[in-house]
Amino acid sequence: MATPFLEVKDLQGWYGESHVLHGVDLTVNKGEVVTLLGRNGAGRTSTLKSILGLVGKRKGSIAVNGIETVSWPTYKIAHLGIGYCPEERGIFSSLSVEENLMLPPEIAKGGMSVDEIYEMFPNLRERRKTAQGTKLSGGEQQMLAIARGLIMKPRLLMIDEMSQGLAPTIVQGLFSIVRSLPEQGVSVLIVEQFVTHALDVASRAYVLEKGEVALSGDAAELARDEAFVKGSYLGESGIDATGNGEAELRFDDNDELPLAAGLLEAIEDRAAQDGRNATEVLLDLLRQALESPAGQRNGNGGMS
Repeated sequence: MATPFLEVKDLQGWYGESHVLHGVDLTVNKGEVVTLLGRNGAGRTSTLKSILGLVGKRKGSIAVNGIETVSWPTYKIAHLGIGYCPEERGIFSSLSVEENLMLPPEIAKGGMSVDEIYEMFPNLRERRKTAQGTKLSGGEQQMLAIARGLIMKPRLLMIDEMSQGLAPTIVQGLFSIVRSLPEQGVSVLIVEQFVTHALDVASRAYVLEKGEVALSGDAAELARDEAFVKGSYLGESGIDATGNGEAELRFDDNDELPLAAGLLEAIEDRAAQDGRNATEVLLDLLRQALESPAGQRNGNGGMS
């Protein structure tokens, strides 16, 4: 049997004193798309960061192409061929699209050229001289984030919440690109909120709950399980998991305080990860919501 490109066993992770991962096991084979699902605060982002050594402490085993890396610093792990597209996109607002793509200044041997990136993302060619913080749409910013992850042509690209805040048509286009990456020799590990899209492009899926793998299996089989897609892990919060429309928060008839427990847990987990108190995290989330296009539809910055 071929060695998986990424093999994680009994992964434990901490942010400061907060123990956030409790024995995660997963594999990504060469030329495969794998999706990591779960509620907010379940440990999905923490898993990606732990694989790259971006948490305070980790234990267990993380083998990249058969090489044990659990004690390695991030830069050495990246050199083994792992790219990372974080949830916050990680692009430089003061630089143009093309300047973002030229970092680092010397493209590694075997990496993609900027022209190859433009073939994959025609919108970026049109915007190549545009500073991303001024005129790029949310979809174009996400394209640039993925393009930066691909420029070095990693053997594994980890993508965190690619579709967050984007229109469904943009999301579909991005997933088409993800589907094509294995043909170019790039495996993918993707954290995603839109379950149906993620299961459609992936061969296998893992579902995290409270820092542990609660369920794993063939993506196509899970996609046929309507109860799974709509309810047991992702739908009960009232957020549309299909990606066919805008996320909507809804009240159930027998729910006096829907989302309260899950929302509080997610805020507390984020606070632990960032080393801040929960109040600061909550204020940041409210500020982001008010600054988003959806929060400004009534023209005065208030929620519509």
